[in-house]
Amino acid sequence: MPGPTIATPKKVLSAIHNIPKKMKSGHLFEQRRASGKENIPPGENTENRFMPQYSPDILVTSPSSQLVDRQKWLPKDGNIIIKVAVPATDDLWKFKVPEDIELDAFLARVQAKVGFSVVFRAKAGKMRERHIATDRAFKTWIAGRVSPETGKNTPLVAHLQL
Repeated sequence: MPGPTIATPKKVLSAIHNIPKKMKSGHLFEQRRASGKENIPPGENTENRFMPQYSPDILVTSPSSQLVDRQKWLPKDGNIIIKVAVPATDDLWKFKVPEDIELDAFLARVQAKVGFSVVFRAKAGKMRERHIATDRAFKTWIAGRVSPETGKNTPLVAHLQL
């Protein structure tokens, strides 16, 4: 039975030297010296040292484009779209329902779709949620479901009922 092969230092070195070298980009060589190294008294230096650079990735939207986004979620033919996030299944559902739908009818429709009993909570800030248990709270949430700043239809969160 042959013994295990032992790597010799020559093989190890050849493996290391076959690794492609990391190339340095050209802009690293053109960096300006840090301020304070010019030997110029502070009051005599009048050039603007900090120029803000704006990323080309930033998309500037006009108010008219935000208006289009808000109109997307307005009632059409008496129906609205309500998004429901279900964290237990990591799903997001869209329901097209009448504007005047009651909480019980909507709850039954969501439970039939997801297959288990749920309770609704609405996002209130970044980390808080408020319980939606009455028709009045549900109607209030429906009235404010579209964010005026972003024009997004915020989802209602359906948690598994324990």
